[in-house]
Amino acid sequence: MTITERTVKAINEESQEIPISRERTAELPVELNQLHDAALAARPQHDVDRDPADFLRVLHALKG
Repeated sequence: MTITERTVKAINEESQEIPISRERTAELPVELNQLHDAALAARPQHDVDRDPADFLRVLHALKG
């Protein structure tokens, strides 16, 4: 799944209606795709039975 500028606009229009500048709308897909990739990388170490607060610890362990 790749998040695009179009995805950000559609989700915001359909559910959030947060004022977002054109520049920020273009930047968000980069950040959201990075977060998505990080979540996928952490999935084997962070199963559904763990506390969501452990996610940051898992990410640091993966970097390290």
